[in-house]
Amino acid sequence: MRRISYGAASFLTTSTVADALFPLVAALSASHTTLTLEIPAVNTKGKTVIVKMLAGPTSELISIPEESPWDRPDTKTAVAYLLALTQAVLSAPPRYPFIEATAFTDFEWDDMGHL
Repeated sequence: MRRISYGAASFLTTSTVADALFPLVAALSASHTTLTLEIPAVNTKGKTVIVKMLAGPTSELISIPEESPWDRPDTKTAVAYLLALTQAVLSAPPRYPFIEATAFTDFEWDDMGHL
């Protein structure tokens, strides 16, 4: 199991979820995209819960291995979904093509010295 720290909170989930979540968050960062995700996790009483999180370019995650007496939640569907999302994000055209991302001003190069 892995404890995922996100913001001021953390949750316990399977290693396979963590292994699928991190590449997705990296892909979201590169594509300047934000998604709402639902991740199966285990609460402090061993019950499976769904963690809702917002993942995007500024998401900072930490994954720490943790022993747990609880049964692992069923995460096969969630892992398949995270992997599919990662592929979709990576194969999508850039949101801001280079021509649109380049800023132009009315200044000439020699005008900059007079500001």
